[in-house]
Order: sequence, then C-alpha cells, then structure tokens
Amino acid sequence: MQNKMASTFKAAIQTITFLRDAYLPGLEALNEGDRRRISYDNSRNLTGTVNLDKALKDLLPNDPRWDYGIGYKVINTEYTLWVELHPASSSRHVEEVLQKLRWLKSWLGCHGAALRRFPSAYFWLSTDGVALTPHSPQRRRLSQAGLRGPQSMLNLDRDL
Repeated sequence: MQNKMASTFKAAIQTITFLRDAYLPGLEALNEGDRRRISYDNSRNLTGTVNLDKALKDLLPNDPRWDYGIGYKVINTEYTLWVELHPASSSRHVEEVLQKLRWLKSWLGCHGAALRRFPSAYFWLSTDGVALTPHSPQRRRLSQAGLRGPQSMLNLDRDL
C-alpha cells in the first residue's frame, strides 16, 4: 500500500513495494561510471537515489525501463529528478528515450503516487556524443515531452 503523504523522497520510495529495498543514500544507486556524469554543490542537498532499471528488471524484463530517480533538495523543496543514460547519436535513440519516458510516466501513474507529490524533472544524459542540433525537430519533440537533453553531464544545481 502506498502512503500518499510521504514527506521525503526516501519515504516515498519505501512506500512502493517494488522499490522498498532499492533506495540508497547519495548517488550510491547509480552505477559507478554514471555517477561521474552528475555533479552538485552541496552533498547535503542530495537526498538519495533509486536504480529503477535494476529494481524492476526481474519484474518487468521486457519493458523499456527508465534508469534512475534522484532526490534533491533546493531550499525547502525536495525534487525528484529522473535520469536516463542512453546513446544520443541517431533519431532512433530519440524514439527509444521517448518510449522510456512514456513508460516512466505510466509506471509512476500506476505505482508512484507517493513520488508524484514532489516537483519532477526528466533528463537524458548521453552515453556517447550528442548528434542532435540545438534547433532540430527531434529536440523540439523532446522538449514538448518535458525531457531535458540529451546532454553529457548534469549539474543538479544549475540544470534543475
């Protein structure tokens, strides 16, 4: 059962049966190489992470699972940042990441009521270069879907 009144990212994650044991402090839920792509000014603002892909792999092996959720606090507001690491070298990659974003939003709609109470932002971090020009139709589609990126690095203080 989900508690819609969970007051922190950690508490919200722990109300979701499938993620209860997936919460980790700091950036610990991220794969080591992925952690290097994310920076922040104050580690006390980082409220934890969850590796959705890993936590849901056995339950939903064929779904286009999203990679990570990150809790980050700015002043008195805690945000949930959803981060996908994926290649960004072709139009096909745009379609794949948009499919993952649709999956995430649908999954949150069904299972993430406690997480939906936090303001959210969605980021695509490229695992290889970025081949999309700034004013391309693909970038426009990503923006219309509410997805920021693709970009090679994420600074939680600057990009939030």
